[in-house]
Amino acid sequence: MIAWRWGNGFVTRVRVASPLPELRTMAGARARLVLIVEDDKTTGDLLASAINDQRGYSALTVRSADEALDALGRVDPDLLVVDIRMPGMSGLELYDRVRADPRFRSLPVVFETGTGREHAQDLRDRGIATYIKKPFDLDELVRFVKRLVPPRNGTKLAP
Repeated sequence: MIAWRWGNGFVTRVRVASPLPELRTMAGARARLVLIVEDDKTTGDLLASAINDQRGYSALTVRSADEALDALGRVDPDLLVVDIRMPGMSGLELYDRVRADPRFRSLPVVFETGTGREHAQDLRDRGIATYIKKPFDLDELVRFVKRLVPPRNGTKLAP
């Protein structure tokens, strides 16, 4: 994240760590963390809001595959939601890099795309059978999230 700092009559631009979401429930158990990789700010914010509205879930949004790789060095998500088509490294390239890391080999991933047919063979080659096509119903996304990473059992969650 870039912030502007005022001091000594000068305005300077400084890089600061992105704030991480609150991941604890009232009982102290960690909420399910969903890392959203979406280059479109409006879509990313909408997805994060839908997930953050669910008890026991917290979403962190990054805008590029490179930011996602950086975030994976700092947080341990339970699920990735990845846009396939992004500038620079694509969501599929990110997927390949994440799968190459032993820590994340079994990390569930939900892909979102505007066109499924264009990437159908790439998805099949990687053993990926499902994705969410834009525009999609937010309730559908939430169902995917809850099916792939159910809320932790026996945890009393903050309202």
